[in-house]
Amino acid sequence: LILLDSLLQETMEGCYTVEENINFENFLKVMGVPDDETIQKMILATQQVTLTANADGTWTQVSGLKTSTFPLNKEFKDSWGDKELTGLVTMDGMKLNKVYKLGDVEVLTEEVVLSGSRLTVTLVARDGTKAVRKLVKM
Repeated sequence: LILLDSLLQETMEGCYTVEENINFENFLKVMGVPDDETIQKMILATQQVTLTANADGTWTQVSGLKTSTFPLNKEFKDSWGDKELTGLVTMDGMKLNKVYKLGDVEVLTEEVVLSGSRLTVTLVARDGTKAVRKLVKM
C-alpha cells in the first residue's frame, strides 16, 4: 500500500494547464458566481493548477484563485466564497474524489482522474449541473 501511495504521488503530483473547459461558465453561475466579468476572471485565474503531495500525507492544490491543503479520508473545513464547507477527499488508484457539504447538504462533487499526462476534472453542482475541465501536465 505504501508503494502504491508513493507511485501515485509521483504520477499525480505536478503542474497542469487547462486545455479545455466544458460548461464551466454555466457551472460557476449555478454555484452562485454573480456576473460574467467575475466568471471570466475566475476562468483565467484557474488556467494552471499544481498538485503537491506533502510529507504529512496531506495534498496541496494551488491555482490563481486559491491554495488549499486537504487530508485524505478525513473531513476538513474549506470555503466557497463566504460559505464554510465541509470537504472529504478520497483516493482510489489514479482518481481523487472530493465531496463538499454545506451543513448536511452535498453542494459540490469533484472527480479528478489522471490518465497518462492528462488530468480530467469533473465538477457537479447540487442541482446536477456538470462541468468538465481537461488539463495536461506541463
